[in-house]
Amino acid sequence: MKETEMYVMTQEKKKKPVIKTIFNIFSNILLVFLGLLIIYMLYFMFTGMKSDEPPMIFNHRLYIVQSDSMSPTFRRGSLLIIKQIDTDSIKVGDIITYRKAGDSLATTHRVTEIIEEDGAKKFVTKGDANNINDPVPVDQEYVIGKVAFFIPYIGFVMAFVRTKQGTLLVIVIPALILMITQIIELTKYRKKYRSEVQEENIKPES
Repeated sequence: MKETEMYVMTQEKKKKPVIKTIFNIFSNILLVFLGLLIIYMLYFMFTGMKSDEPPMIFNHRLYIVQSDSMSPTFRRGSLLIIKQIDTDSIKVGDIITYRKAGDSLATTHRVTEIIEEDGAKKFVTKGDANNINDPVPVDQEYVIGKVAFFIPYIGFVMAFVRTKQGTLLVIVIPALILMITQIIELTKYRKKYRSEVQEENIKPES
């Protein structure tokens, strides 16, 4: 019976380091992910404040949908990832983002017709929720790019992050938590190291 109990205790001791190692790996991955997210959020926020256009990353821009003119395809609050493309590759049915001269905001609508005049292209567009086409075709020079994909509701989060309250809640507080967590872990390792050194010094010489 005693041998069985000792065997079980030995197995449990072996399991604990494995579980701890797995936990540490996932914790480190989470820390790296949160760190990158915070850096990206800061970059997106501060770059957006200095310019009317969102920052470009690997030929892609991020836009937050401000209206439901493209519902049900995507709704207000969705985050659009817009890919910069050659306008010659645009086809009827593509969803493009454009900003005409004098417009304060970009518009994202679906192409319903392509007009070619004097070697230049114009795109007739329409919101999926609208019954008629937009009144003025879009010159190709005003096209920012094409919708690569979108993420519902994430735009609400991104917009909130750019406020003072959002910055505090999403960036500052998590950053402080990360710092405190790392300080606690560092303190634990330091105490463990000191105890091991003391044990080594206490051991009698043979």
